[in-house]
Amino acid sequence: MKKLLFVFALILSTQMFSQNIAFDFAFVDAENINAYDQNLKTKYQRLNQNYIDDGRILGWHVWKVINGAQSPFTHLVVSVYDMDIMDEDYEGKKWTEEFTDMTQSELMDWARKNRENRKIVFETQVVNVAEVLQEGVTDYPDIAVLNLMKVKHDKYKAYEDMEKATTKTIAKGSPRKGWSLSKRIDRVGTDIAWSHFTVDWFDKYSDFLKLSAQPSSNADKNYQKMMKLRDLTDRIVFKKFIFLNK
Repeated sequence: MKKLLFVFALILSTQMFSQNIAFDFAFVDAENINAYDQNLKTKYQRLNQNYIDDGRILGWHVWKVINGAQSPFTHLVVSVYDMDIMDEDYEGKKWTEEFTDMTQSELMDWARKNRENRKIVFETQVVNVAEVLQEGVTDYPDIAVLNLMKVKHDKYKAYEDMEKATTKTIAKGSPRKGWSLSKRIDRVGTDIAWSHFTVDWFDKYSDFLKLSAQPSSNADKNYQKMMKLRDLTDRIVFKKFIFLNK
C-alpha cells in the first residue's frame, strides 16, 4: 500500500507543485558486481532507510543493467527528493554510530575497497514530465527499459507534448505495463548526449523481448514527426534490485 500511495503522490506532486519532486541519478560501474551488490544491501540500504525515516529523501532505488556488456555502467542508483527541503541543514548518523559491529579502521578499509571496486560514471538530476500506468497496475514493474532521447533545444515543449499525446493510455493486457517521460534539469548544451528519456515498464524481460521481436513496420506520420524533434541515442534495460520508499 505504501508503494501505491507513493506512486500516486509522485504523480500528483509532479503535476500540482511545479515538479518539486526530483530524482538524483548515479550511473555506477562495478568491477566485482557481487561485492558491490552486497555493499548496497548491507551498508547503503540501511543508511538510505535512515534518510527516508528522517524525511531527507522520499525514496532510494537501485536498478541493475541486464545483458549490457557494452554498457559503460552496471547499476543505476536513484534518490528521490523534495527540492523544497533539500537546502535545509541536516546531520545524519555517523557510520561508526550505525555500524557498531565494525571499528573505525574496519569501516575505513571497507570504504577503500568499495571505492576501488566501483566507479561513478556520471550523475544527473531529472524530473518526471508524464506517466501512464496500465489499468490495475499499482506499482512499478521489475523491468525498466530506458530510452535516452536527444531533443532539439528549441523543441522541448513540442516533443514533450507529442510524447504525452502518443501515450495517453496503455491497453489492458499489453505486456507493457507502464510508460514514463522525464527530462534532465542539471545541464544543457549541444554536446550533451541526451536531454530526456522515456521508460517502458514490463513485468518480465522476456515480455520486452517478445514485444520487440514482433514484425517490423514503418513509422506512421505522427512518429515521423516525433523523429524530427528528437534522436533516440541509446536503450538500456534494467532490473529492479532495491526499492525503498517513504
